[in-house]
Amino acid sequence: MIRLLALLALLLPLPALAQSNADVDAAARSVVRVVVTDDANEGDLGMGSGVAVSPTRIVTNAHVVERAVESGGFVGVVPSEGRKRYEGKVVAYAPDLDLAVIAITSGRIEPATLYGGPVADGAAVAALGYPYGVDRAMASGLDELIRPQAPVKSLGHVGGRRTNARYDTVLHDANIGRGNSGGPLVDACGRVIGINSFLSVSEGIDSPFAFALSVKELAAFLAKAKVAPTVVTSPCLSEGEIGARAGALSQAEAAQQAQEARRAAVEAERATAAKQGIRDDIASERDNGMALAAGLLVLGALCAVGGMILLGDRRRKSKGAAWATLALGGALMLGAIVAFLARPKMSEVEDRYAKLHPSEPAPVLGGSAALQAVEGDKLCVIDMDRSIVKLSKTDDVPLDWRDDGCVNGKTQYGANAGTWSRTFVPNGEATVTIQSYDPAKARYSVERFLMGADAMDKARAIRARYKNNACTPDPAQRQSVADMESAIRAVLPTQPNEKLVYSCRTIAAEK
Repeated sequence: MIRLLALLALLLPLPALAQSNADVDAAARSVVRVVVTDDANEGDLGMGSGVAVSPTRIVTNAHVVERAVESGGFVGVVPSEGRKRYEGKVVAYAPDLDLAVIAITSGRIEPATLYGGPVADGAAVAALGYPYGVDRAMASGLDELIRPQAPVKSLGHVGGRRTNARYDTVLHDANIGRGNSGGPLVDACGRVIGINSFLSVSEGIDSPFAFALSVKELAAFLAKAKVAPTVVTSPCLSEGEIGARAGALSQAEAAQQAQEARRAAVEAERATAAKQGIRDDIASERDNGMALAAGLLVLGALCAVGGMILLGDRRRKSKGAAWATLALGGALMLGAIVAFLARPKMSEVEDRYAKLHPSEPAPVLGGSAALQAVEGDKLCVIDMDRSIVKLSKTDDVPLDWRDDGCVNGKTQYGANAGTWSRTFVPNGEATVTIQSYDPAKARYSVERFLMGADAMDKARAIRARYKNNACTPDPAQRQSVADMESAIRAVLPTQPNEKLVYSCRTIAAEK
């Protein structure tokens, strides 16, 4: 019954391995072959595997380097890619834990990330290393064994945690053999969850299980060795889980935008009705002003005519009444002019509406995020619902954004359909990073592509064709940044290994 259940479990789709193993393949960059000799038997090579936990520090099993430690022999490190090999020195050694640290004296190796969270039973895993059986089957000579080449990848599942008086282990069924010792056991996101150390004893009845020293043991050992690896605790999501979450977020965002659009439409309709009422009031006031001006003009004209008649009456000796009548007529006609000019203008509709509704902003599609589409200092906080976190920490990110694509006063981003981005292709590490900012949504994102040596060389060659522009007001240079973005993206995988998405808010300036 147990075998039947195990068979059925193997036939079911495995969420973590549905990612085409891109992350596991990327983890292979950190795996090395460890070659050991001793003074007494220089021609007799001992071999095992290891994994870089910093650019210059390699973790392996203590029993892999035991010969070199006891006799002062040679330790060599052969990376999984490139053309160089490195000499190493054992700088930390704990045979009771079966762990050791090798320091390489030159060069660097892309370090792996450790996963410090809980490991679920049945989780998909991969063992990476250099088993002797493969070397023997390929009839590899010495030159072939010390030539950089990709490690062997063996897939399996976690069978549980096992702890004894000596150490804590992860039990798994990924096939490993002699030579895998010291190599990493990684989850489907390519994070190290253990260091393969030994196999269970098989008597031909059951398939052997393997034991990997857990990250709990590894992290404590590295802390004593003064090595600080990158450790994350974010769960590893499957491609299906990521797709389902992205679909739900898209639907929620679309629903929110539709709701905001409806709200904006209602507010706009209400504003239109209110403005029409104001417009009608102004038209009435203009008509009343015209009527008043006409009335005053008629009365003024009559007074003026009357005053002229009185002035021309020679029978009247006193002309005071005549002049008073003329003055009244003039005042009435002046009042008519003032009343005509004082009529409200139709252009006053917006001003009157603003005075009547001082606390209501104009309807804006895009909601609160649109209000953040302004330049200035921002604080960006990780949005875990939109992020695919596998390898990195998620601390808040300060961002000084300018409308011309200048970030933090020094880095020029290139524009692309409303989003600004910049691609970084470093010389010292094998990771291409794209940083982007969407002003309309106040959303900052970081995409990381874990690349092999050849792919990095292509990306660096493209980057070398463009100037590494700092912030510039020159449109031509800003376009050059955008062109560089497009050219580098063309040689990158379609999906990043990791994507961090941050929601940003404007930080009020201190007064």
